[in-house]
Amino acid sequence: MKKLALILFVASAISAFAADNVVKGYLLDSSCAGELQKHARSGAGHTKGCLQMPDCVKSGYGVLTDDLKFIKFDKAGNEQASKFIDGLTKNKDIKVTVSGEVIGDTMTVSKIELQ
Repeated sequence: MKKLALILFVASAISAFAADNVVKGYLLDSSCAGELQKHARSGAGHTKGCLQMPDCVKSGYGVLTDDLKFIKFDKAGNEQASKFIDGLTKNKDIKVTVSGEVIGDTMTVSKIELQ
């Protein structure tokens, strides 16, 4: 019985560790991120107002990293990002640290913080 409990504990610890990723970069909508990637530009200068435009909200959110890789958020992450954006007092250059699970180029968001 002790052996089974130890195995379950180790398995849960490993899965919790594996799911805890941190991504840093600019918070962007998918539409603008694609344009910036195409022109090899960072998200510097991107504004809160743009993030709140209906077409940008509809495209979804994610993080554009310093190496210009865009990690998009899942549906729940988009909802979290929308609430985060609404509460921002900063109007541009929105650099964030996002924690959660990354699978491919999509992230399940657990936490979003300003850098």
